[in-house]
Amino acid sequence: MYKAIIYEEKENIAYITFNRPEVGNAFSEDSFREIPAALTKASEDASIRAVVLTGKGKLFCGGGDVNQFKEVIERDDGGIPEQLVEATGAMSRAIRNCSKPVIAAINGAAAGAGVGVALAADFRIMEKRSSLVTAFVGMGLPGDTSVLYFLQKMVGTAIATELLMLSKPIKGERASELGLVNQVVEDGTLEEETWAFAKKVASLPTQTISYQKELFNEFFYNDLEKFNQREAQLMHLASLTDDHKEAVTAFLEKRAPQFKGH
Repeated sequence: MYKAIIYEEKENIAYITFNRPEVGNAFSEDSFREIPAALTKASEDASIRAVVLTGKGKLFCGGGDVNQFKEVIERDDGGIPEQLVEATGAMSRAIRNCSKPVIAAINGAAAGAGVGVALAADFRIMEKRSSLVTAFVGMGLPGDTSVLYFLQKMVGTAIATELLMLSKPIKGERASELGLVNQVVEDGTLEEETWAFAKKVASLPTQTISYQKELFNEFFYNDLEKFNQREAQLMHLASLTDDHKEAVTAFLEKRAPQFKGH
């Protein structure tokens, strides 16, 4: 049924696992369709009382697929389409709109769009060795998947600016200090600790949690869709720059990019 994810039900908890380990679980167009569909499925299933997002293998999610960026550049037909970027925002909104509590279990690194998806969740758990890295500027892009939106709300403008523009990796303990994750666990224990946390959350009054999420979304995230639209416009424009093309080429050639500012 799914190409880019695995959907499993374990007791009353739904697991959505990003399933492209050969490319670090980088998101594809299949991901943009399947992740919201799986969240809707879990949201509408009365037997499901919590949702876990995680990645197969060593990484949570490496962000966008750089090979697909290269294909867009080689086609030379107008850059990354706004509709494609808007689809990344739809993933974030699907997490926010899911009526069940959503837990991001961050294994290894979450980069780029992987950070956006993790920050959209209601809870985040990561190991000490795991890291968050925004990564977008290094690809000559301003960001998608609502990363800027969630970071600003969680850590304020000054820290969000630092994290986005400098793209420093944030390890578990530092992420906890900044308020970006709810729980940091010992390396090698993420699976069992997430299960225990998910079971605890699933034992809560699910409909009450749903009503709380409605209030959060209505009063604190009510401009998210508008943000995603503007985000898509600027991502599209950035994808036309020489710096984005240089970033993609340098990444694939495994060298440092030489940006020229245009």
